[in-house]
Amino acid sequence: MIVLTGGKVYGTPVEANTATEDLCMPHRKDVVMAGGRILSMMEPSKTAAFINSIRDSQLTILPISVQDQIIIPGLVDVHVHAIGGGGEQGPYSRTPESRLSQLIRGGLTTIVGILGTDGVTRSLSSLLQKMKSLEHDGLSTWMWTGSYRIPIVTLTGSLQQDVLLIDKVLGAGELALSDHRSSWPSKSELKQLLSDVRVAGMLSGKSGVIHFHMGSAPTKIDLLWQILNETTIPIQHIYLTHMSSRGDDLIAEARKWIKAGGMCDFTADAEMLNETDTINTLNKFRTEKLPLKQITVSSDAYGSFPQYDSSGRLISYSMGLPDLTLRTIQNLVLKHSWPIEEAIQFSTANPATYLNLKRKGFLAEGYDADILVLNQTDLSPLYVFGRGQILKTPTWIKHDMFEHISESP
Repeated sequence: MIVLTGGKVYGTPVEANTATEDLCMPHRKDVVMAGGRILSMMEPSKTAAFINSIRDSQLTILPISVQDQIIIPGLVDVHVHAIGGGGEQGPYSRTPESRLSQLIRGGLTTIVGILGTDGVTRSLSSLLQKMKSLEHDGLSTWMWTGSYRIPIVTLTGSLQQDVLLIDKVLGAGELALSDHRSSWPSKSELKQLLSDVRVAGMLSGKSGVIHFHMGSAPTKIDLLWQILNETTIPIQHIYLTHMSSRGDDLIAEARKWIKAGGMCDFTADAEMLNETDTINTLNKFRTEKLPLKQITVSSDAYGSFPQYDSSGRLISYSMGLPDLTLRTIQNLVLKHSWPIEEAIQFSTANPATYLNLKRKGFLAEGYDADILVLNQTDLSPLYVFGRGQILKTPTWIKHDMFEHISESP
């Protein structure tokens, strides 16, 4: 059993009758973890007596003082190339596999693995095994079946069977549209896939969505609008990504999509490329009072970041890093004065709620003990807990005090 004492807690479920002025205020609660779950959000006045009672009963308990530091839910990243990606410059340009220590340092406790351009030499079976490995090491993991192209690659030979029979598969993605690397699927092909994933989601109790990679071609999301107008497929089964980083035209489409009730994923800005598109778009949409709960932010970690000129020639190449979602939160709060509660939603409550990731995205009794403790000054991670395991501790902490509980990377 672990107790975090003295921290300021953000990311608790919002009560329907909560006053507007209280929504962004931290809660002064001590967080009790046991058996991988949050056992209690305890009033600090009761904590000392509780700790003593546990000790008196000969049970092991570890109090950790995080006085005045920030406690938030562990981050959920819906777009991680966990077995690497890329390859647009040939075999030598393939990006490396994800590293557990890097994911943890980025504050990630839940990830959704994905293939991308390469659905030939990168396989879904390898991705599934990687997800199982990371789960064993303390993260919570899911995955998308498929890749950029149609016909989509699957594990079982069928999109519906993948979603129905494989617990870790949430849907299909990232299927590329309006991108020179896509297979330019027809409207009828997309209708079939969306129908299949909707029914599979209904039968499996999953969200059942297709995660669409959006390119910058003039066709934008025209096919998807046509499908919505011609069928009764709900917009909730279509999950668009890269919507903030492909130019003003696609940002305008994102605005319309959100107003229509759809969900958009924004790719976190890569500071090494001096990107600011996602931060700028979030600030703009917040000013316009768009429903921010319909936006997620993901890192595109370990995916390639190729840059092309107007003729389609590759001119530069880099890789996404798993700390980009945390950096987005830091920038929103520290540089743009967002309340912490608003800034964290894009990588906590919003993706967990939309994808129906049970017991994720919030801090409350009964939820998984996926917890991130941030330094109150610069929001850098001090502790990371995955399902109650200590995954990261501050560098100044003596690690031998935790050896009987968990080994910190």
